Amino acid sequence: MVIHMRNRNYKLTLVIVIAMFSFFTFLSHDVLAADSRGISIEKTAKSPGPNINSGVYRALIIGNNQYQDEQGKWQPLSTAITDARVVARLLAEQYGFTDIRLLENATRRDVLFALEELANRSLKNDNVLIYYAGHGFLDDETNKGFWVPVDAEGDDHTTFLRNSTIRDEVSSIASRVQHTLLISDSCFSGSLLRSASRSISESDYTEKYFEKVSNKKSVQIMAAGGFEYVDDDYRESGHSPFTYFLINELKTNNSPMFTVSQLSGNVERAVANNVDQVPESGVLQGAGDELGEFIFIRMDVAVEGVDPERVKLEVNVIPGENTGTDTIKIEQKQPDTKQKVVPIPTL
Repeated sequence: MVIHMRNRNYKLTLVIVIAMFSFFTFLSHDVLAADSRGISIEKTAKSPGPNINSGVYRALIIGNNQYQDEQGKWQPLSTAITDARVVARLLAEQYGFTDIRLLENATRRDVLFALEELANRSLKNDNVLIYYAGHGFLDDETNKGFWVPVDAEGDDHTTFLRNSTIRDEVSSIASRVQHTLLISDSCFSGSLLRSASRSISESDYTEKYFEKVSNKKSVQIMAAGGFEYVDDDYRESGHSPFTYFLINELKTNNSPMFTVSQLSGNVERAVANNVDQVPESGVLQGAGDELGEFIFIRMDVAVEGVDPERVKLEVNVIPGENTGTDTIKIEQKQPDTKQKVVPIPTL
């Protein structure tokens, strides 16, 4: 009899518990429904972002001011080094470049060594940018173009850097990586490129487009001018006209992804509207371009618990290895152990 009563009490208790649980579940559902503004209580599918190439962003930045020509043909420039420094810092701070080498007043050997070193450390999925600011030269008789290093001697072409040599070095890098971009801010720099339009309107820049061009190989060039002389200082800004508008476009860009086609189009129009100079853009012929795009990805740096204004980048001057000048490597300053630095794309 005692056992029988315990079973009845157990069953009755179980019925009461189930009823109370159902009641409070119903009540709590009503409360959540009434008080959960901005809170989703149903799992929602997250929209995946575009499958963008995730390789390392590397850059070789060259700025030549102090020309050493005893014959006086190659006069010093006033803005090339400033241009190079600002471009390097902008790429590091706003676009997530983690491997940047900055050469100032580079000799012919310095440039060739740096290009070879860049090729050796670049990997399959990487994005490589090469920027040059300095004198350029075009031989009217042979129609051959050159970069002019700081140790160039008068009209001696053997002390210059032929465009054909530059093409070979850039092609070697391009054969190893996914995206390559050469930006040349010098006279006659347009002789390096072959014109090629992507024929894309702004409305075509969708996630699918970015994913498509990111996964196709690109070997692109932006040149300060075609077959003409280019200015050194724009309205006493401390920058050449071309690099002034290049920097301006990269600084004011508020899109999470920014292609070279967009960048070059904006820079070309701005320069042509303000000075007697027409920049050009295209591809490096024979280097394997597949109509892909070099994409600048806008980045922010967030430090947990630290004012963003206190997050800085340090520039470390490292004695050049096997070169005649110093090499400057831009690195992120290491935070304290209690702080965590997380790059966050502004997607």
